Amino acid sequence: MSNPIVTIDQVRKVYEPYSRWMKLMLRTAVTEPVVALDGVSFDVYPGELRVILGPNGAGKSTLFRVLTGLTTPTSGTATVLGLDSAEDSTKVRKLVGFMPAENRTLLLRHSCRENLSFHGRLQAIPESKLADRVDETLELVGLYESRDRVGFALSTGMLARLMLARAILHTPSVLILDEPTGAVDPIGAYELLRLVQKIASENDLAVLISSHRLDEVEMLNDQVLLLNRGQTVYNGPLEAMMTSALRPKVEIVFGEPAAAGKALQALQTLQRVADVEDVIVEGNTVVVGSTLSLAQIVTELDGQVDNVSSIGHTRPKLRDVLEEMLRPEPGDS
Repeated sequence: MSNPIVTIDQVRKVYEPYSRWMKLMLRTAVTEPVVALDGVSFDVYPGELRVILGPNGAGKSTLFRVLTGLTTPTSGTATVLGLDSAEDSTKVRKLVGFMPAENRTLLLRHSCRENLSFHGRLQAIPESKLADRVDETLELVGLYESRDRVGFALSTGMLARLMLARAILHTPSVLILDEPTGAVDPIGAYELLRLVQKIASENDLAVLISSHRLDEVEMLNDQVLLLNRGQTVYNGPLEAMMTSALRPKVEIVFGEPAAAGKALQALQTLQRVADVEDVIVEGNTVVVGSTLSLAQIVTELDGQVDNVSSIGHTRPKLRDVLEEMLRPEPGDS
C-alpha cells in the first residue's frame, strides 16, 4: 500500500475558558475546559474517501480546522504529505482544497469563470496558465457551458459544482468537503458525490467529507470515522461496520395461521424495544430478524411452534447501527 497523504496521530484539542474580560465581551458562560478532540488517529490514502460522521459537537469541524492549520492541536500531530499542519500551515493550505457547506464565499454577481479566476490569483496560479486551468476545471465539473453565467443565475446544484471547482482549481492533494450537499436535491447530490469519487480516483486525492445524510454515506460505501464527544467510536470500512451488526434471520413455523397471527402481536411488542425487526407473516410461518437466540424467541411466543430455524441474516439500517454505537453507556452523563 502507498504512503498516506493525511495522517492524524493522537490529536487532542482542548478549548480553555476565556479570561474574565473576554467573557464579558463575548458574553459566554463557559467556565470549564471543553475537550473537542480526544486522541483521534487515522490515515487517509491516495484515492480514498473518508466520511466523518457524528452528532453536533462531536468534533468534526475542529478536526477540519486542525487539519487545515486554522487551529493548533493541544497535543498530537496532523500532517499532509509529511508537512505538520501547525508548523507548516501556509504550505499545508496550498495542498488542501476546501468546500464549505454554504456558498457565501462565492461572488454571486460574477460569472463562474470570474469566480475561479479570482480564486486562482489568490492561490498564486501563474497568469499564463490560469485561463486554461479555469476552463479545464469548469469542464471537469460540468459547468463549461455555463461559464459566463453569474452566480445568481445558477441553480443550487450548479452552485455546489462551482464551489467544488474552486476547491480543486489549484490541484490539491487533499479535498475537504463540509456537508457539500446540504442544500442540494437528492439527484443533484448523488451526481455531485459521484463526481467527487471520480475526481478522487483519477487524481489520487485524499478526500474527507462530513455529512448528515445517511443515504449518501451508504451510497459512498467507503471508509468511515465515527466521532462522539471528540472520541473515535469507529474507524474503518462502512461495510465492516454494517456486517458487525447483522442480525440472524429466523423462520418460525406454527401449526396453524391463527397461532402465527397471535405470535405476530408478541413480536411487534418486542420490535418496539428494538429486539426484532422486519417481521413477515406468510400463512402459518413467521420470518423475523432478531438479536435474540432461537430459545429466547420460542419462550417469548405464545402459541404452538412446530419448527424454528435460522435461515440467514438481515441487514440493519445504518441509522439503527449509528444509534446503537452512539448510545451512552450506563452511568455516562
